[in-house]
Amino acid sequence: MIKINKQLGKYFIFISMLCIAFITVIANLSITLFFSNYLKESRIRDDQKVVQYVEQVYSDYNQLNSQALMSMVHYTFSESVAVRLRDMQDNVIWNSSTSHLITDMGGELINESSLAYKNYPLKYKGEVIGSIEVGRPGSIISSIEDQHFLSTINIVFAIAFIFSVIISMLLSTRISKKFLEPIYLIINNTKLIRNGKYKQLQAVATDTYELNELSRSILELSEKLNYQELLRRRMTSDMAHELRTPLATLQSHIEAFMDKIWEPDEYRLGMVHEEILRLTGLIKELSDLSIIEGEEIKINKSQVNLSKLIKNIAEKYQPMFMGKNITANIAVENDVFLEADEDHLNRIFVNLVSNAYKYTNENGNIVISLIKISGFIQATVEDTGIGIPEKDLKYIFERFYRSDLSRNRGTGGTGIGLTIAKSLIEANQGKISIESEEGTGTKVVCIFYV
Repeated sequence: MIKINKQLGKYFIFISMLCIAFITVIANLSITLFFSNYLKESRIRDDQKVVQYVEQVYSDYNQLNSQALMSMVHYTFSESVAVRLRDMQDNVIWNSSTSHLITDMGGELINESSLAYKNYPLKYKGEVIGSIEVGRPGSIISSIEDQHFLSTINIVFAIAFIFSVIISMLLSTRISKKFLEPIYLIINNTKLIRNGKYKQLQAVATDTYELNELSRSILELSEKLNYQELLRRRMTSDMAHELRTPLATLQSHIEAFMDKIWEPDEYRLGMVHEEILRLTGLIKELSDLSIIEGEEIKINKSQVNLSKLIKNIAEKYQPMFMGKNITANIAVENDVFLEADEDHLNRIFVNLVSNAYKYTNENGNIVISLIKISGFIQATVEDTGIGIPEKDLKYIFERFYRSDLSRNRGTGGTGIGLTIAKSLIEANQGKISIESEEGTGTKVVCIFYV
Protein backbone atom coordinates (compact mmCIF):
# COMPACT_ATOMS: atom_id res chain seq x y z
CA MET A 1 0.00 0.00 0.00
CA ILE A 2 1.30 3.45 -0.99
CA LYS A 3 0.30 6.64 0.80
CA ILE A 4 -1.56 9.27 -1.19
CA ASN A 5 1.17 11.90 -0.76
CA LYS A 6 3.73 9.61 -2.39
CA GLN A 7 1.31 8.72 -5.15
CA LEU A 8 0.57 12.40 -5.79
CA GLY A 9 4.30 13.14 -5.90
CA LYS A 10 4.85 10.41 -8.48
CA TYR A 11 1.92 11.65 -10.56
CA PHE A 12 3.16 15.27 -10.43
CA ILE A 13 6.66 14.28 -11.56
CA PHE A 14 5.37 11.94 -14.26
CA ILE A 15 2.98 14.55 -15.66
CA SER A 16 5.72 17.22 -15.63
CA MET A 17 8.15 14.93 -17.43
CA LEU A 18 5.50 13.96 -19.93
CA CYS A 19 4.55 17.60 -20.62
CA ILE A 20 8.16 18.75 -21.07
CA ALA A 21 8.91 15.78 -23.35
CA PHE A 22 5.80 16.53 -25.38
CA ILE A 23 6.70 20.23 -25.67
CA THR A 24 10.27 19.34 -26.68
CA VAL A 25 9.11 16.99 -29.43
CA ILE A 26 6.51 19.47 -30.69
CA ALA A 27 9.01 22.34 -30.62
CA ASN A 28 11.63 20.35 -32.56
CA LEU A 29 9.07 19.26 -35.10
CA SER A 30 7.83 22.83 -35.44
CA ILE A 31 11.34 24.18 -35.88
CA THR A 32 12.17 21.47 -38.40
CA LEU A 33 8.99 22.14 -40.33
CA PHE A 34 8.57 25.93 -40.21
CA PHE A 35 12.23 26.89 -39.96
CA SER A 36 13.12 24.52 -42.79
CA ASN A 37 10.40 26.01 -44.96
CA TYR A 38 11.73 29.45 -44.17
CA LEU A 39 15.25 28.41 -45.14
CA LYS A 40 13.99 26.81 -48.36
CA GLU A 41 12.22 29.99 -49.35
CA SER A 42 15.30 31.99 -48.42
CA ARG A 43 17.48 29.71 -50.59
CA ILE A 44 15.16 30.18 -53.56
CA ARG A 45 15.45 33.95 -53.20
CA ASP A 46 19.24 33.68 -52.92
CA ASP A 47 19.33 31.36 -55.95
CA GLN A 48 17.42 33.94 -57.96
CA LYS A 49 20.07 36.52 -57.04
CA VAL A 50 22.81 34.15 -58.26
CA VAL A 51 20.94 33.55 -61.52
CA GLN A 52 20.45 37.29 -62.02
CA TYR A 53 24.15 37.91 -61.31
CA VAL A 54 25.29 35.27 -63.83
CA GLU A 55 22.88 36.63 -66.45
CA GLN A 56 24.15 40.16 -65.79
CA VAL A 57 27.80 39.10 -66.12
CA TYR A 58 27.07 37.20 -69.32
CA SER A 59 25.21 40.24 -70.65
CA ASP A 60 28.05 42.58 -69.72
CA TYR A 61 30.75 40.52 -71.47
CA ASN A 62 28.52 39.01 -74.20
CA GLN A 63 30.36 35.75 -73.65
CA LEU A 64 32.00 33.59 -71.00
CA ASN A 65 35.53 34.90 -71.24
CA SER A 66 38.14 34.67 -68.54
CA GLN A 67 37.14 37.93 -66.92
CA ALA A 68 33.46 36.91 -66.75
CA LEU A 69 34.37 33.52 -65.28
CA MET A 70 36.74 35.09 -62.75
CA SER A 71 33.98 37.46 -61.64
CA MET A 72 31.56 34.55 -61.16
CA VAL A 73 34.20 32.56 -59.27
CA HIS A 74 34.62 35.37 -56.78
CA TYR A 75 30.85 35.78 -56.42
CA THR A 76 30.11 32.08 -55.90
CA PHE A 77 32.93 31.88 -53.38
CA SER A 78 31.55 34.81 -51.43
CA GLU A 79 28.05 33.30 -51.49
CA SER A 80 29.32 29.79 -50.58
CA VAL A 81 27.46 28.19 -53.47
CA ALA A 82 28.43 26.06 -56.45
CA VAL A 83 27.31 27.00 -59.94
CA ARG A 84 27.23 24.85 -63.04
CA LEU A 85 26.42 26.23 -66.49
CA ARG A 86 24.95 23.97 -69.14
CA ASP A 87 24.33 24.61 -72.82
CA MET A 88 21.17 23.74 -74.72
CA GLN A 89 22.46 20.18 -75.22
CA ASP A 90 22.76 19.82 -71.42
CA ASN A 91 26.56 19.70 -71.53
CA VAL A 92 28.42 21.27 -68.59
CA ILE A 93 30.35 24.24 -69.95
CA TRP A 94 31.55 25.60 -66.61
CA ASN A 95 31.60 24.38 -63.01
CA SER A 96 32.57 26.72 -60.20
CA SER A 97 33.36 23.85 -57.81
CA THR A 98 36.44 23.00 -59.88
CA SER A 99 37.65 26.54 -59.47
CA HIS A 100 37.60 26.82 -55.68
CA LEU A 101 36.91 24.90 -52.48
CA ILE A 102 33.31 25.28 -51.34
CA THR A 103 32.73 26.13 -47.67
CA ASP A 104 29.59 26.66 -45.63
CA MET A 105 28.70 29.80 -43.65
CA GLY A 106 30.96 28.68 -40.82
CA GLY A 107 33.95 28.14 -43.04
CA GLU A 108 33.71 24.33 -42.99
CA LEU A 109 34.74 22.59 -46.23
CA ILE A 110 31.88 20.94 -48.06
CA ASN A 111 32.27 17.88 -50.27
CA GLU A 112 30.74 18.45 -53.72
CA SER A 113 28.96 15.11 -53.53
CA SER A 114 26.93 16.41 -50.56
CA LEU A 115 25.63 19.37 -52.57
CA ALA A 116 22.09 19.55 -53.86
CA TYR A 117 21.63 21.37 -57.17
CA LYS A 118 18.58 23.24 -58.35
CA ASN A 119 18.13 24.01 -62.04
CA TYR A 120 17.09 27.42 -63.43
CA PRO A 121 16.86 28.65 -67.04
CA LEU A 122 19.75 30.90 -68.24
CA LYS A 123 18.52 33.76 -70.42
CA TYR A 124 20.36 36.21 -72.66
CA LYS A 125 18.48 39.05 -74.31
CA GLY A 126 15.15 37.38 -73.49
CA GLU A 127 16.06 34.00 -74.96
CA VAL A 128 16.98 30.82 -73.11
CA ILE A 129 20.55 29.88 -74.05
CA GLY A 130 21.04 27.15 -71.49
CA SER A 131 20.58 26.43 -67.81
CA ILE A 132 22.23 27.31 -64.57
CA GLU A 133 22.42 24.94 -61.61
CA VAL A 134 22.92 26.38 -58.16
CA GLY A 135 24.35 23.93 -55.64
CA ARG A 136 24.00 24.22 -51.88
CA PRO A 137 24.48 21.79 -48.96
CA GLY A 138 21.84 19.02 -49.02
CA SER A 139 20.90 19.55 -45.40
CA ILE A 140 18.69 22.58 -44.87
CA ILE A 141 20.08 23.15 -41.38
CA SER A 142 23.72 22.83 -42.14
CA SER A 143 25.30 25.99 -40.86
CA ILE A 144 26.93 26.10 -37.46
CA GLU A 145 24.61 28.96 -36.46
CA ASP A 146 21.51 26.93 -37.29
CA GLN A 147 22.79 23.86 -35.47
CA HIS A 148 23.83 25.99 -32.52
CA PHE A 149 20.33 27.48 -32.42
CA LEU A 150 18.71 24.04 -32.28
CA SER A 151 21.19 22.87 -29.64
CA THR A 152 20.43 25.93 -27.54
CA ILE A 153 16.69 25.29 -27.78
CA ASN A 154 17.12 21.68 -26.65
CA ILE A 155 19.40 22.73 -23.78
CA VAL A 156 16.74 25.19 -22.65
CA PHE A 157 14.15 22.40 -22.71
CA ALA A 158 16.48 20.11 -20.75
CA ILE A 159 16.95 22.78 -18.09
CA ALA A 160 13.20 23.38 -18.00
CA PHE A 161 12.74 19.61 -17.62
CA ILE A 162 15.04 19.48 -14.59
CA PHE A 163 13.47 22.53 -12.96
CA SER A 164 9.98 21.15 -13.63
CA VAL A 165 10.82 17.91 -11.84
CA ILE A 166 12.22 19.84 -8.85
CA ILE A 167 9.22 22.20 -8.73
CA SER A 168 6.84 19.24 -9.07
CA MET A 169 8.45 17.52 -6.11
CA LEU A 170 8.18 20.66 -3.99
CA LEU A 171 4.62 21.46 -5.07
CA SER A 172 3.45 17.87 -4.68
CA THR A 173 4.52 17.93 -1.03
CA ARG A 174 2.76 21.24 -0.39
CA ILE A 175 -0.39 20.45 -2.36
CA SER A 176 -0.70 16.90 -1.05
CA LYS A 177 -0.40 18.23 2.50
CA LYS A 178 -3.19 20.73 1.86
CA PHE A 179 -5.27 18.09 0.10
CA LEU A 180 -4.68 15.37 2.67
CA GLU A 181 -5.31 17.39 5.83
CA PRO A 182 -9.13 17.21 5.45
CA ILE A 183 -8.85 13.52 4.57
CA TYR A 184 -6.88 12.83 7.75
CA LEU A 185 -9.52 14.76 9.73
CA ILE A 186 -12.27 12.69 8.09
CA ILE A 187 -10.40 9.47 8.94
CA ASN A 188 -10.04 10.66 12.54
CA ASN A 189 -13.77 11.47 12.65
CA THR A 190 -14.67 7.98 11.45
CA LYS A 191 -12.48 6.49 14.20
CA LEU A 192 -14.28 8.64 16.76
CA ILE A 193 -17.63 7.41 15.42
CA ARG A 194 -16.38 3.83 15.66
CA ASN A 195 -15.52 4.42 19.31
CA GLY A 196 -18.87 6.09 20.00
CA LYS A 197 -17.39 9.56 20.62
CA TYR A 198 -19.94 11.39 18.49
CA LYS A 199 -19.55 14.80 20.12
CA GLN A 200 -15.77 14.96 19.62
CA LEU A 201 -15.92 15.15 15.83
CA GLN A 202 -14.11 18.10 14.24
CA ALA A 203 -15.48 20.19 11.40
CA VAL A 204 -13.48 19.80 8.18
CA ALA A 205 -12.77 23.03 6.28
CA THR A 206 -12.08 22.34 2.62
CA ASP A 207 -12.83 23.90 -0.75
CA THR A 208 -12.97 20.50 -2.46
CA TYR A 209 -16.61 19.70 -3.18
CA GLU A 210 -16.31 15.92 -2.85
CA LEU A 211 -14.39 16.12 0.44
CA ASN A 212 -16.82 18.69 1.77
CA GLU A 213 -19.77 16.44 0.89
CA LEU A 214 -18.04 13.42 2.45
CA SER A 215 -17.29 15.36 5.64
CA ARG A 216 -20.84 16.67 5.83
CA SER A 217 -22.25 13.16 5.30
CA ILE A 218 -20.05 11.78 8.09
CA LEU A 219 -21.15 14.53 10.46
CA GLU A 220 -24.80 13.81 9.61
CA LEU A 221 -24.14 10.11 10.15
CA SER A 222 -22.60 10.92 13.51
CA GLU A 223 -25.64 12.99 14.50
CA LYS A 224 -27.92 10.18 13.37
CA LEU A 225 -26.01 7.52 15.29
CA ASN A 226 -25.83 9.73 18.38
CA TYR A 227 -29.55 10.36 18.09
CA GLN A 228 -30.25 6.62 17.70
CA GLU A 229 -28.12 5.93 20.76
CA LEU A 230 -30.11 8.49 22.74
CA LEU A 231 -33.35 6.92 21.51
CA ARG A 232 -32.13 3.48 22.51
CA ARG A 233 -31.33 4.71 26.01
CA ARG A 234 -34.61 6.57 26.24
CA MET A 235 -36.50 3.52 24.97
CA THR A 236 -34.79 1.34 27.58
CA SER A 237 -35.78 3.80 30.30
CA ASP A 238 -39.34 4.10 28.97
CA MET A 239 -39.80 0.35 28.61
CA ALA A 240 -38.47 -0.23 32.12
CA HIS A 241 -40.99 2.32 33.37
CA GLU A 242 -43.85 0.94 31.26
CA LEU A 243 -43.18 -2.64 32.36
CA ARG A 244 -42.47 -1.83 35.99
CA THR A 245 -45.91 -0.34 36.70
CA PRO A 246 -48.13 -3.24 35.52
CA LEU A 247 -45.73 -5.83 36.94
CA ALA A 248 -45.71 -4.08 40.33
CA THR A 249 -49.53 -3.93 40.23
CA LEU A 250 -49.76 -7.63 39.34
CA GLN A 251 -47.28 -8.51 42.07
CA SER A 252 -49.21 -6.60 44.74
CA HIS A 253 -52.55 -8.09 43.62
CA ILE A 254 -51.23 -11.65 43.58
CA GLU A 255 -49.54 -11.22 46.98
CA ALA A 256 -52.84 -9.91 48.38
CA PHE A 257 -54.61 -13.01 47.00
CA MET A 258 -51.93 -15.29 48.47
CA ASP A 259 -52.10 -13.60 51.87
CA LYS A 260 -55.93 -13.89 51.87
CA ILE A 261 -56.19 -10.11 52.14
CA TRP A 262 -58.29 -9.96 48.95
CA GLU A 263 -60.73 -12.39 47.60
CA PRO A 264 -60.18 -13.22 43.88
CA ASP A 265 -63.55 -11.80 42.90
CA GLU A 266 -64.56 -10.66 39.43
CA TYR A 267 -63.63 -7.00 40.02
CA ARG A 268 -60.09 -7.65 41.27
CA LEU A 269 -59.45 -10.35 38.67
CA GLY A 270 -60.61 -7.82 36.07
CA MET A 271 -57.93 -5.38 37.23
CA VAL A 272 -55.32 -8.12 36.96
CA HIS A 273 -56.60 -8.92 33.47
CA GLU A 274 -56.31 -5.26 32.41
CA GLU A 275 -52.69 -5.14 33.53
CA ILE A 276 -51.97 -8.35 31.62
CA LEU A 277 -53.59 -6.84 28.51
CA ARG A 278 -51.45 -3.75 28.96
CA LEU A 279 -48.31 -5.87 29.11
CA THR A 280 -49.45 -7.84 26.09
CA GLY A 281 -50.01 -4.61 24.16
CA LEU A 282 -46.51 -3.37 24.96
CA ILE A 283 -44.96 -6.65 23.88
CA LYS A 284 -47.02 -6.60 20.68
CA GLU A 285 -45.77 -3.11 19.85
CA LEU A 286 -42.20 -4.29 20.21
CA SER A 287 -42.85 -7.34 18.04
CA ASP A 288 -44.31 -5.04 15.40
CA LEU A 289 -40.82 -3.74 14.76
CA SER A 290 -40.41 -6.70 12.41
CA ILE A 291 -42.89 -4.92 10.13
CA ILE A 292 -40.57 -2.00 9.50
CA GLU A 293 -37.28 -3.90 9.82
CA GLY A 294 -38.25 -6.63 7.38
CA GLU A 295 -37.21 -6.40 3.75
CA GLU A 296 -40.77 -6.48 2.47
CA ILE A 297 -44.19 -5.86 4.00
CA LYS A 298 -46.76 -8.42 2.96
CA ILE A 299 -49.88 -6.83 1.49
CA ASN A 300 -53.25 -8.47 0.94
CA LYS A 301 -55.02 -6.00 -1.30
CA SER A 302 -58.75 -5.73 -1.62
CA GLN A 303 -61.36 -3.10 -2.43
CA VAL A 304 -61.73 -1.29 0.89
CA ASN A 305 -64.54 1.14 1.73
CA LEU A 306 -62.27 3.69 3.41
CA SER A 307 -65.20 5.92 4.35
CA LYS A 308 -66.85 3.14 6.34
CA LEU A 309 -63.56 2.08 7.95
CA ILE A 310 -62.76 5.58 9.26
CA LYS A 311 -66.33 6.17 10.47
CA ASN A 312 -66.27 2.89 12.43
CA ILE A 313 -62.98 3.85 14.11
CA ALA A 314 -64.32 7.30 15.02
CA GLU A 315 -67.49 5.74 16.41
CA LYS A 316 -65.50 3.37 18.63
CA TYR A 317 -63.58 6.31 20.09
CA GLN A 318 -66.72 8.38 20.63
CA PRO A 319 -67.21 7.30 24.30
CA MET A 320 -63.58 8.18 25.02
CA PHE A 321 -64.02 11.57 23.37
CA MET A 322 -67.05 12.21 25.52
CA GLY A 323 -65.08 11.23 28.65
CA LYS A 324 -62.66 14.14 27.99
CA ASN A 325 -65.41 16.39 26.63
CA ILE A 326 -63.67 16.43 23.22
CA THR A 327 -65.71 17.60 20.24
CA ALA A 328 -65.13 15.29 17.29
CA ASN A 329 -66.07 16.55 13.81
CA ILE A 330 -66.32 13.71 11.27
CA ALA A 331 -66.18 15.11 7.73
CA VAL A 332 -65.89 11.88 5.75
CA GLU A 333 -67.00 11.70 2.15
CA ASN A 334 -69.25 8.69 1.48
CA ASP A 335 -68.25 5.63 -0.55
CA VAL A 336 -64.58 6.35 -1.03
CA PHE A 337 -62.98 3.08 -2.08
CA LEU A 338 -59.27 2.25 -2.11
CA GLU A 339 -57.38 -0.78 -3.39
CA ALA A 340 -55.22 -1.58 -0.35
CA ASP A 341 -54.69 -3.87 2.65
CA GLU A 342 -57.66 -3.39 5.01
CA ASP A 343 -55.76 -4.50 8.12
CA HIS A 344 -53.01 -1.99 7.36
CA LEU A 345 -55.49 0.83 6.88
CA ASN A 346 -57.23 -0.06 10.14
CA ARG A 347 -53.95 0.01 12.07
CA ILE A 348 -52.93 3.32 10.46
CA PHE A 349 -56.10 5.21 11.40
CA VAL A 350 -56.49 3.60 14.82
CA ASN A 351 -52.99 4.83 15.59
CA LEU A 352 -53.67 8.36 14.30
CA VAL A 353 -57.02 8.74 16.07
CA SER A 354 -55.56 7.24 19.25
CA ASN A 355 -52.70 9.77 19.20
CA ALA A 356 -55.13 12.64 18.62
CA TYR A 357 -57.19 11.50 21.58
CA LYS A 358 -54.21 10.96 23.91
CA TYR A 359 -52.57 14.32 23.25
CA THR A 360 -55.70 16.48 23.18
CA ASN A 361 -56.65 18.22 26.42
CA GLU A 362 -60.17 18.22 27.82
CA ASN A 363 -62.66 20.41 25.96
CA GLY A 364 -60.51 20.18 22.85
CA ASN A 365 -61.45 19.48 19.24
CA ILE A 366 -60.60 16.70 16.79
CA VAL A 367 -61.41 16.82 13.08
CA ILE A 368 -61.35 13.63 10.98
CA SER A 369 -61.86 14.19 7.26
CA LEU A 370 -61.73 12.16 4.05
CA ILE A 371 -62.04 13.45 0.49
CA LYS A 372 -61.39 12.00 -2.94
CA ILE A 373 -59.70 14.23 -5.47
CA SER A 374 -58.69 13.44 -9.03
CA GLY A 375 -55.76 11.03 -8.78
CA PHE A 376 -55.59 10.60 -5.02
CA ILE A 377 -57.47 10.23 -1.72
CA GLN A 378 -56.67 12.50 1.22
CA ALA A 379 -57.40 11.59 4.83
CA THR A 380 -56.72 14.10 7.62
CA VAL A 381 -56.68 13.80 11.41
CA GLU A 382 -56.35 17.19 13.10
CA ASP A 383 -56.45 18.02 16.81
CA THR A 384 -56.06 20.96 19.16
CA GLY A 385 -53.73 19.07 21.48
CA ILE A 386 -50.35 19.79 23.00
CA GLY A 387 -48.60 19.82 19.63
CA ILE A 388 -45.05 18.87 18.76
CA PRO A 389 -42.02 21.15 19.28
CA GLU A 390 -40.46 22.28 16.01
CA LYS A 391 -37.12 20.70 16.89
CA ASP A 392 -38.82 17.31 17.23
CA LEU A 393 -40.74 17.32 13.94
CA LYS A 394 -37.89 15.93 11.87
CA TYR A 395 -37.58 12.94 14.24
CA ILE A 396 -41.28 12.20 14.64
CA PHE A 397 -41.20 9.09 12.41
CA GLU A 398 -38.07 7.65 14.01
CA ARG A 399 -38.33 4.43 15.95
CA PHE A 400 -38.84 4.81 19.72
CA TYR A 401 -39.02 8.58 19.41
CA ARG A 402 -41.28 10.41 21.81
CA SER A 403 -41.07 14.13 22.40
CA ASP A 404 -40.56 15.40 25.93
CA LEU A 405 -44.13 16.69 25.96
CA SER A 406 -45.62 13.29 25.15
CA ARG A 407 -43.40 11.53 27.68
CA ASN A 408 -44.32 13.90 30.48
CA ARG A 409 -48.00 13.33 29.85
CA GLY A 410 -47.73 9.75 30.98
CA THR A 411 -49.64 8.45 27.97
CA GLY A 412 -47.58 5.31 27.62
CA GLY A 413 -46.46 3.65 24.42
CA THR A 414 -43.10 2.86 22.95
CA GLY A 415 -42.81 5.52 20.26
CA ILE A 416 -43.07 3.24 17.24
CA GLY A 417 -46.73 3.85 16.33
CA LEU A 418 -46.04 6.60 13.77
CA THR A 419 -43.03 4.70 12.44
CA ILE A 420 -45.22 1.68 11.69
CA ALA A 421 -48.00 3.89 10.29
CA LYS A 422 -45.55 5.53 7.87
CA SER A 423 -44.20 2.16 6.71
CA LEU A 424 -47.70 0.79 6.15
CA ILE A 425 -48.85 3.90 4.26
CA GLU A 426 -45.84 3.80 1.96
CA ALA A 427 -46.33 0.07 1.40
CA ASN A 428 -49.85 0.89 0.15
CA GLN A 429 -48.59 3.55 -2.33
CA GLY A 430 -49.22 6.53 -0.08
CA LYS A 431 -47.39 9.14 1.90
CA ILE A 432 -47.84 10.82 5.28
CA SER A 433 -46.92 14.29 6.51
CA ILE A 434 -47.31 16.10 9.82
CA GLU A 435 -47.80 19.77 10.59
CA SER A 436 -47.69 20.82 14.20
CA GLU A 437 -47.17 23.75 16.51
CA GLU A 438 -46.44 23.42 20.19
CA GLY A 439 -49.46 24.32 22.31
CA THR A 440 -51.74 24.67 19.26
CA GLY A 441 -52.25 21.21 17.84
CA THR A 442 -51.23 18.69 15.22
CA LYS A 443 -52.43 17.91 11.70
CA VAL A 444 -51.64 14.56 10.09
CA VAL A 445 -52.30 14.23 6.36
CA CYS A 446 -52.36 10.86 4.59
CA ILE A 447 -52.47 10.71 0.80
CA PHE A 448 -53.15 7.52 -1.18
CA TYR A 449 -52.67 7.52 -4.94
CA VAL A 450 -55.35 5.83 -7.02
